[in-house]
Amino acid sequence: MPDLDRLVGEYYREARLVDERAEAILAGAPSRATPARVWRLRLAALAASVLALAWIGYSVSSERDLAERVFAEIAMNHKKGLAAEVASDDFAAVGRALDRLDFDIAEPGGPAAGLSLLGGRYCSIQGRLAAQLKLDAPDGMRTLYVAELTPQLEAVVGDSVVHDSVQIKVWRDGDIFFGLARDARPADE
Repeated sequence: MPDLDRLVGEYYREARLVDERAEAILAGAPSRATPARVWRLRLAALAASVLALAWIGYSVSSERDLAERVFAEIAMNHKKGLAAEVASDDFAAVGRALDRLDFDIAEPGGPAAGLSLLGGRYCSIQGRLAAQLKLDAPDGMRTLYVAELTPQLEAVVGDSVVHDSVQIKVWRDGDIFFGLARDARPADE
């Protein structure tokens, strides 16, 4: 310990302030203040950071809200169980009958591939005209929603959720949005 005391003592005996600073201290001059321009830049950077974080938070929550609205709408329409306005097992025939749609209805791929068509009707998803197709599967009825892909719907593509006791899978095929709904089994929830 005596060596440490000696080394610390030598260090502080050799250390000294710059002459100008020592004179300013002895004269009682205040230390240099940060210029106002630096403070303004710091405040601007802080404000920009707060705004960026708020915008990111808003974007994330609005996407989550949009997904929630899309799933709620699909689940509600599925639970209504409305009858098909056009009864047919031919996708092209249903597409011709639903002639107000801006897209063609073709046999779907993805999770709906191979399911039997019973018919279809008009519906809407987020205020856009869509087709609601009734599909028959070995383990129960399915409802397939087909709409033109919008940026809002593209945000939920690839999701699979259970909403209000309805299992929903959404995907895209080119510029077409698909949402397949079925009653959820207890193992799904």
